[in-house]
Amino acid sequence: MTDKQALTRAELEKKVEEADALAQMKSNFLATMSHEIRTPMQTIYGLLELIADEKPGGKIEGMVSTAQDAAAGLLEILDDILDFAKMDADRMELDVFEVPVRLLVRGLLEALAVKVHGVNIKLIDDIEEGVPFVVVGDPKRLRQIIMILCGNALKFTKAGSVTVHVSMNVQAITPPEDGVALRFEIIDTGIGMKPEIAAALFKPFTQADSSTSRKYGGTGLGLSISKKLVELMGGQIGVESVEGKGSTFWFEIPTREVATDATTIELPSLDGISVLSVEDHPQGAKEIVNSLRSMGASVESCATYAEGLALVRRRPFDVGVIDQGLPDGLGLDLIKEIMALRPGMGLIMYTVREDAGLSHSLRALGVTYLTKPASRIGLGEAVRDAASKSVHIAEDGPKRLLIAEDTDSVRDVLARQLEKTGVEADFVCNGNEALKALATGKYGILITDLHMPETDGYALVDAIRAREQKSGTHFPVIALTADVQMAQRETYMRYGFDECLLKPVSLGQFKRLLIRWGLVADDGAADLQKNAKGAVIAAAEDAPVDRACIAEQMGAFDAGALEMLHLFVEMCAPLVKTISVQYEAGDMHALAEAAHSLKGAALSACCNTLGALARRLQDEAEKSSADPELPELITAEFERVKAYIAGMDGEKP
Repeated sequence: MTDKQALTRAELEKKVEEADALAQMKSNFLATMSHEIRTPMQTIYGLLELIADEKPGGKIEGMVSTAQDAAAGLLEILDDILDFAKMDADRMELDVFEVPVRLLVRGLLEALAVKVHGVNIKLIDDIEEGVPFVVVGDPKRLRQIIMILCGNALKFTKAGSVTVHVSMNVQAITPPEDGVALRFEIIDTGIGMKPEIAAALFKPFTQADSSTSRKYGGTGLGLSISKKLVELMGGQIGVESVEGKGSTFWFEIPTREVATDATTIELPSLDGISVLSVEDHPQGAKEIVNSLRSMGASVESCATYAEGLALVRRRPFDVGVIDQGLPDGLGLDLIKEIMALRPGMGLIMYTVREDAGLSHSLRALGVTYLTKPASRIGLGEAVRDAASKSVHIAEDGPKRLLIAEDTDSVRDVLARQLEKTGVEADFVCNGNEALKALATGKYGILITDLHMPETDGYALVDAIRAREQKSGTHFPVIALTADVQMAQRETYMRYGFDECLLKPVSLGQFKRLLIRWGLVADDGAADLQKNAKGAVIAAAEDAPVDRACIAEQMGAFDAGALEMLHLFVEMCAPLVKTISVQYEAGDMHALAEAAHSLKGAALSACCNTLGALARRLQDEAEKSSADPELPELITAEFERVKAYIAGMDGEKP
């Protein structure tokens, strides 16, 4: 090899950096695409849910059910894409909890039984006697792997059986010196496949039948995700198949046994927390009661929808742990009734069902979705977190609301919403001002933006929680943001917030939060929602202002809403000018700050296109590189918004 042919070390390092950057770009694109598609899909699913609640009956009910199934399927695909993106960028992290092996496998098969109802397929669990009852691992991800492999087996099996066999007879890996290794085999009697097809199955977007006329569909991501998860666990995965005679997908993982009377980590304290468990399976109910009582909770258990509802009517509970499949109704319907009776009660859906649509419905209600079987610590932490939502401000304590928000137009929208709820509130512009205000003792709850000058929302909540370490009290702090990722419970709880309000905040959503935290009586909420839903307003498909969104946010599209929009234009004109000036000056930090303020204001005023452009500019400016067209596009879109709002003056609200 000549010197010209040989790459220098610097050139090699540069190529590695370029490859890493490309991989990062691809993963970011997949993650962004998944989130961006999920937002409208959640709206679609929510609307379908509202239609179903109207009990339309007949053909419409059947069509809604079909559409819900399709929407749930797409949400599952989006979850797969997001998982794939995380693993591709080496961002996937595994949790280390206890995994009850037999409960995990049998719970999965119970969940899958719905899919084989009326079909000539048996679901069999075959767990060898020597397999430990409890091992160390990530129950959520282990469940995900087995569910993917069982789902594939069912897809390609028309009759016969699907068996989950668990043993310690590992063949591909060596058991760890201080632990054990488990082999999971998913054995089906389906169509099988040729060896060359089996060899390529674990590559991303690869399917057994990739022809345009394929019968079985799917993204081809499931097996790739399973492979990456197994490898993250330190194991190996593979397949053995004979065409026409079925397949055996297997994986082996190293782990450690946990004694059934011990725990590997400290369990959460649930002292003083009252829990209602609604679970019809006797063994499952017993495990819930024993687990939670061992952590200090007081638990009442019942087996039916009717009993659960009667108990909630009779006395308050901090938390309800509800199964979905009850003998006399659905857990989701019971949860909705409980929310109407006890808006401050924390709720958990604890079910064997792995359903993206159900999960979305529950998240929209602010309910935790927990799949069986959870580890003891997993169930305990879910109850502890749900109990934090049930904490109301004492009746003799302060009722005044404090809002920290630095954008004028967002403050204006929130103030107008508060006028309709009758809640007293004060506004401050940053975290320093908020801390001074809270020191007066006048306030019972804080809602704070995340990005503010001087002291931001993250530093503010840290300071509040640090004070509480000394006082032993807990002050409720709600995050106010346009970041959909922040709305995930595990994210905002980790930062110390009690809840998260996503911009734009609807009037009904705002009112329910105030009810939950005891700042307003539970009367008139239904009327507010009815007014918002009943406002039918014609608008062009590409209108710069979403009138339906305004109606939902303000309770009605009236003169007050129109006044708010005019104030939005007046307040944001300087921001738009600042964006152009700071871009020309090359000050990326100031540009990102201005774009952030415009984004929050635009989304709060339901100017969605303008908000999306501002979000994109903020993201790029924070990375010190902004598309030169963006400031021009923002200016043009703002002028379009101005003209549109000006044209409303001649209309009758």
